Amino acid sequence: MIRQVDAETLKARFEPHELQVIAADPQIVGAYFSPCGTRLVAGGFDARLRRWSLEADEAVELPAVEGHNGWVQAIGFDPKGTELFSGDSWGQLRAWSWDKHHVRPAWIQQTAHDGWLRDLHVCPRGDMVATCGRDQVVRLWSTTDGSLQRELRAHEHDVYCVRFHPDGRTLVSGDDRGVVKHWNASTGACLGEFDASELYLLHRLQDVGGARVLRFDGTGGTLACGGTTPKNGGTVQGAPTILLFDVASRNLQEKLSLGAPNQCLVHDMHLHDEGFVMAVTSGTPGQGQLLFQRPGDEEPFVKTTNMPNCHSLSLHPDGSRLAVVATNRGSNGNGRRLDKDGRYPGNTSPIHLLQLGPADA
Repeated sequence: MIRQVDAETLKARFEPHELQVIAADPQIVGAYFSPCGTRLVAGGFDARLRRWSLEADEAVELPAVEGHNGWVQAIGFDPKGTELFSGDSWGQLRAWSWDKHHVRPAWIQQTAHDGWLRDLHVCPRGDMVATCGRDQVVRLWSTTDGSLQRELRAHEHDVYCVRFHPDGRTLVSGDDRGVVKHWNASTGACLGEFDASELYLLHRLQDVGGARVLRFDGTGGTLACGGTTPKNGGTVQGAPTILLFDVASRNLQEKLSLGAPNQCLVHDMHLHDEGFVMAVTSGTPGQGQLLFQRPGDEEPFVKTTNMPNCHSLSLHPDGSRLAVVATNRGSNGNGRRLDKDGRYPGNTSPIHLLQLGPADA
């Protein structure tokens, strides 16, 4: 995935500039561009799918889509952009017929998982959607009617992430111990493991870390596993880390350490075709980073720390824009004082729309 372009040239081409900040209240989990690039879709803590039109100079919010029972954390589109899939914290999986004007229910699996549905990803062929969750199982569903195609059972702990290989023939799944399973999508056979166990620590009877996000590069030759190199579990300290594996051998090729222990977790990432990693991190208290770094470099060529607690990243289909979901500053969690009207102020999630490259482009 590495190409020989100097860092200053990359910075000039890809340095982000803010276009708009979208206020999202109550808090959302992540926001992602549709395949057509004209919509932004986000999953919320309020069990809704929220949508924004990007066809004007400023993003315009559209009516929200309802039907889920809990936090909508997992969102994905089919490759053609005609179907939208979403999963929630109660284990429900829903499919929606999708176009730029309407979102209509297609099918539903009320109990796709026993408890939290953590992640989903649609096969590049568009015929299956993979899901994973806290019940330690990976499941493959028909995108046509929602029927269960097969169950993949080998994990012994909460499965955080799942991803199809670009060729659609295999997929990977990662759990909270840093075990990444490699599966045959057709047979369900486990082909082997990628060892990301250094992303896990048991400290003070608290599990810290795990394989939190998985991404392939465009060729499918490199697998990136994001999380943290845990320091302790008392206040959840750890350096945000990405492990890069050779897919053919499943051997670790490189480790990217992306910050101090208070920067904590890599929450989302993208392996760019120009040979660098885009990543967002979230730490305590209120730490957030957006970083672009090439494997082999000691430092990122882009680093932005003005967005607290970044927890999702989406690259626009034309490659010119990013959407980064953060959390409002001063989001201290429990212990916050009531406001002047006696209400407990909840967190909000500003969505930062960023242009990549020269500001006047």
